[in-house]
Amino acid sequence: MKLEGLLGFLGSALAIAFSLMVLTIPGISQALEEESFFFYLLTAGTLILSILGLVGSFVVAHKPRMGAVFMIAAAIGGTMSVSVMFLIPIMLLGLGGLIALVNQEEIALDGE
Repeated sequence: MKLEGLLGFLGSALAIAFSLMVLTIPGISQALEEESFFFYLLTAGTLILSILGLVGSFVVAHKPRMGAVFMIAAAIGGTMSVSVMFLIPIMLLGLGGLIALVNQEEIALDGE
């Protein structure tokens, strides 16, 4: 697994774990002072996008552009979460996606 795949995998695994923690442990949402239905809806959306980032981290080895788009979409979508816990996964997913895009463009330029 390349660096971008590893960064995407780590970012999405952390984001999935954090999303599941926020959704299942009521004390976390109380500590964040957010107990509304909208907060849980945003966290569920972040969970779905984190799964998309996980798929992107595996796809990036065969289709770098599509995997990069998946990881960047998960990072951008993860920003909708209001929790500070998601900052590290957002950075990992975004960095992995950007590295995959840059490497894919370099391969395309070298091949021409």
